[in-house]
Amino acid sequence: MPLLDIEHVIKQDNVKSRFKLVHIAGLRARELNAPKEDSMRRQNEEYTKVTTTALSEIIEGQIAFERTMTAEEIAEEAADEANE
Repeated sequence: MPLLDIEHVIKQDNVKSRFKLVHIAGLRARELNAPKEDSMRRQNEEYTKVTTTALSEIIEGQIAFERTMTAEEIAEEAADEANE
């Protein structure tokens, strides 16, 4: 089993926690298991398990992702702007 260094990824601004990293890797692993036409192909062929591949792709920066705001965050931001 390969040893993947997730500590430096967790320190990034768009991840910040192990839970988010696991969630993102889970989404990517599901995408690798059932690819659609517009899905990104597997970037790293050296691992056989899709979960390990997904984590590896995220750690190596081969998969780009962005954090989206929740409905609550959007409402809070709108309220803050209205108060200004």
